[in-house]
Amino acid sequence: MRRILLLFAAVLAVSFAMPAAAQTLYAVSVRTYSDPGYHGVEGNLYTVDPETAATNLVTSLNVSGKTPVGLDGLAIHPRTGVFYGITAPTSAVIPRTLVILDPGTGSVTPVGELSQIGSDIGFDPDGTLYMWLPQTRQLGTVNLDNGQVTTRGAPIDRGATKGGFALIGGGKAFVAGTGGAGTLDTVDMNTGTISIGPTLSGAPFPDLINGLAYAKGTLYGINTSFGRSTQANLITIDPATGKVTNVGALPNDTDALTFGPSTAPKDMAASLMEWRVPVLVALFIFALIVIIVAMRFTGK
Repeated sequence: MRRILLLFAAVLAVSFAMPAAAQTLYAVSVRTYSDPGYHGVEGNLYTVDPETAATNLVTSLNVSGKTPVGLDGLAIHPRTGVFYGITAPTSAVIPRTLVILDPGTGSVTPVGELSQIGSDIGFDPDGTLYMWLPQTRQLGTVNLDNGQVTTRGAPIDRGATKGGFALIGGGKAFVAGTGGAGTLDTVDMNTGTISIGPTLSGAPFPDLINGLAYAKGTLYGINTSFGRSTQANLITIDPATGKVTNVGALPNDTDALTFGPSTAPKDMAASLMEWRVPVLVALFIFALIVIIVAMRFTGK
């Protein structure tokens, strides 16, 4: 009996030690109608290879199944897995709006008009949505029911027209709100206080940092140029020195990044592998019960 219990404990330990699902890097474009290569589609959702910047189209974005729309920010709720986005003030439809995105169909559903203009968004582990406000260089929290924004910290001189924003844990976030040749600053999530960081160097374009995403100690960003069809490159930034490393080109007008769980369909083998440990544990428990009952009846 003791050996059986020890084996049971070992199986449980293995099941709890299984690694968490890998995170996928997603990106959205705010507009691609200016680029003839995109056939007039206004916005897309992509997956991005963090090592090469290679992208795969997940879906084109639309309202009511037919009207194209682009997103200015993207974040995935850490508890529900719901994709949220914000539309740009210049969007042809539902401008300056908090939306929910269905990654399976590309359908974009309005939640509410934002009471402040934002350029990037991100969730904390508790599910609070934060937004960077480039016009006043402030941090804001966004009400998920109606899009109302509550600011934190005092407004300061305006930086770039846009800015990337990424939570890094410990009540802090990085923000690049003064352009590709500006600074990488740190924001206190509780007070909104901004601490000026190192000057960025080596960015392919001096114009804008449109989006930031942080995972496993690496800070990724989108560096873009001004122009009729905005060029966009995936970059990494060294938070200590501000050194920018170019990873590769993204589709034109790519505007926001975020990490989240994969939405790709799984094949049967992958699904079976996911259920292997729980099924084995269940079978072991059932066998253990049968053995205990049998021992009681036989008196052994």
